[in-house]
Amino acid sequence: MLLTAEDKARLDPYMPSGLIPSADAGASERVQGAVKRMLLDQQIHPGQKVPMDLVAQRLGISRTPVREALRLLEGEGLVRALPNRGFTVRVTTVAETAHLFDARLCIERFTAEAAFERRTDAFLRELRAIQRTYRRVLKGAMNRRLGMVADKAFHVRISTQAENPVLVDVQKTLFDRIIFTRVLDGFPLARSDAAIMEHERIIAALQASSRERVVEAVAANVINGRDAITAYLQEQELVRRSV
Repeated sequence: MLLTAEDKARLDPYMPSGLIPSADAGASERVQGAVKRMLLDQQIHPGQKVPMDLVAQRLGISRTPVREALRLLEGEGLVRALPNRGFTVRVTTVAETAHLFDARLCIERFTAEAAFERRTDAFLRELRAIQRTYRRVLKGAMNRRLGMVADKAFHVRISTQAENPVLVDVQKTLFDRIIFTRVLDGFPLARSDAAIMEHERIIAALQASSRERVVEAVAANVINGRDAITAYLQEQELVRRSV
């Protein structure tokens, strides 16, 4: 299944920052964009080494600007330097994952309430359209990280309605960390069905006249996602220790 033109147009504004460098971007920005695209396209995965030579070859540059750009990505928390052995894509630990979701929870409880107060018919139509894209991405045989971008689009669109750009910028950064560094192999697909229904409850609450229901529905979605992911990571850690 491929994204429709409409789906792509809906998701493009929510793609991770730096994914598509500007036409006049320097070598560092181009490298960062290339590495992020490789992660989003699932050409490399959390825990794997970044193929510096391949990146340099694709961009027609030396390893030096690649290394410098990866140092900047290390500052973003996306990669980790190995002494004299290059860089690996970071893997978020159980604790780090919980912290990222808890930070989202703090932001989204506030923005959900404010979005409810500022809701309009146009906003609800746009949110329902994003939800249709989210459902198609999760139900199709598609890149699962793209599904995380669709999830980001849904939640960030709600926060945007709250008209607090500072909180939205922080929220986007939290989502991008999760999108790029979360391990996906073996994660239960059943969570997708639950997440779709939780989004539907958020929309229903926004359409109703209950601020409390909106906040509760948003919080439940974030908490359930956090708990499912951290439980999976804990299971994976036990498996690694037993080998």
